[in-house]
Amino acid sequence: MRRSALFAAVGLTALLVAGAASAQSISVGQTVRGTISSSDAALDDGSNYDCWIFTAPAGVYTVDYSSEDFDAFVAVGKGRDCSAQTDTVNDDWGDGLNSHIEFRTDGGAWFIRANTLSADESGDYTLSLVSGGDPANMLADEGPEDASEDSFDMAWVDQLEGRPGGEEHLLNVLCAAVDTLDLIVTMEGMTDQQLEARMAEGFKFSELAYASGAALGFGEEDVEGQIAELGATLLMDPESTTDFSGARQECLAMLG
Repeated sequence: MRRSALFAAVGLTALLVAGAASAQSISVGQTVRGTISSSDAALDDGSNYDCWIFTAPAGVYTVDYSSEDFDAFVAVGKGRDCSAQTDTVNDDWGDGLNSHIEFRTDGGAWFIRANTLSADESGDYTLSLVSGGDPANMLADEGPEDASEDSFDMAWVDQLEGRPGGEEHLLNVLCAAVDTLDLIVTMEGMTDQQLEARMAEGFKFSELAYASGAALGFGEEDVEGQIAELGATLLMDPESTTDFSGARQECLAMLG
């Protein structure tokens, strides 16, 4: 209950489940059908998308994405976060509005973002993933999208899913990030002594994050990056409050 209340307090629940938790799985050789609606995840331009994940050996793969209801736009990238920068995208293939990508991977988890080209489009679609392709056709793809200066891959969140201690580490990182943000907001007007005491109190959260991260194979620099990334993402989240004091008090209660 405390974990749920803390996430609600900072408006982060949707963000943390936006990667693998909301993604669907597709296997090589499979054709799936889906529907894009206004309630699906959206990019900055307002266009909605479904996220599909596949895991396969290194090789060449082909994606075909078609719809009779909207202009199809497909993108692929490494990892499980469909909001991250993509490696290859395609809009119109041939003479129609359907999309087709032939691409090479180095293996592991990759995502396919089944997207509408524009906002306010919706409808049914078909998506297929097969092994193989003509390398010459890769030149027809439009290439990588520009990375947004405000985007973070958050791949480490997906790496925690299902691992013993993963949820505990995520909570520790979240508390360390919330503590840092609250300090930034409240430090003005503090005396040097008050600031020193406040920082010492807050360092307990970082120590917990270092310890839980080490158990999962993350170094201190990795954890510091996770705290900074999550903090920056919180600040950019439109659902997040700018008052982090309540969330910090819940973290303090868990320490006790």
